[in-house]
Amino acid sequence: MSMADGGDGLSRRGFMRMGAGLAAGAIGGGFTALAHSGDNQQSNSGGRARVISHVKTNERKVCISFDDMWSEYYSLQICREFYRAGIPLTLFPAGLAVRNNLRRPLEGYESLYARLRDMGHEFGSHLYTHRDIRHFSLQQLIDEEMEPSLAVMKKALGATFAPIGIRPPYGVVTEPMMQLSARYGMPLILWGLDSQDAICTWNCQGECPDESVSSQAIYASLWDQDLEDENCAKSRCVETCVENIMASYATYMRPGTIILHHVLEASYLAVRRIVAFLDDWNLEPVTLSQLLSLRSA
Repeated sequence: MSMADGGDGLSRRGFMRMGAGLAAGAIGGGFTALAHSGDNQQSNSGGRARVISHVKTNERKVCISFDDMWSEYYSLQICREFYRAGIPLTLFPAGLAVRNNLRRPLEGYESLYARLRDMGHEFGSHLYTHRDIRHFSLQQLIDEEMEPSLAVMKKALGATFAPIGIRPPYGVVTEPMMQLSARYGMPLILWGLDSQDAICTWNCQGECPDESVSSQAIYASLWDQDLEDENCAKSRCVETCVENIMASYATYMRPGTIILHHVLEASYLAVRRIVAFLDDWNLEPVTLSQLLSLRSA
């Protein structure tokens, strides 16, 4: 399932390229860094909007979150694997992905979101279209993103559903986004650890990157190795992507961390290693709402 299914003309490959390009350093004009951030709580002029990327806590708890959920197959597989390991996730599906599942689910994936909720996973909003919202006004965010997202999520999860928070696409935080947070009484949820699965997955799409989109130097620096001869070797690339995910865990993990993943093959293949890693580090994964309840002074 792709952005193209939503009718906005952006293909899955284009979506991945956009995310990779933003994460790789072309960030400015209202973007927040997409790599690994520390504590980051802000307020707008009304004092009610919050941006949360890490939770200060005395407990050895962390939150694993997954974005987008374009693939019904990997959404179910990932959530099922973590459920079997006793780990609840916090999911931020794009509204179009929810709509597509409601309108034309793949066989065997009917009522997907209710099934994931019944496994103990919880949901936030990732807005509706996953567009670049840097120049959106507050009214645009309400009319084109927030309200459509809430509408389809309520259809999927029940009329009383309320997101735990809003995760802006690409981590964009603008003044209108802050106003949206205040208007709906929901924090903006970023992350303290980026698994970088989206970046390395884009590198595994089966063709060499278009130089107009990104450069080899960007990926070499992100992967800490020379990928000149391996960009087009998909099987080797996916294996390297899993290693990259685990290296991010080992480097940036600490209690209170909110971890960013996307519903992609590499993250699915990394699930068992993630479970073992957290066990070795004596860290308990909980939902975001549970983690926020453990915030220390």
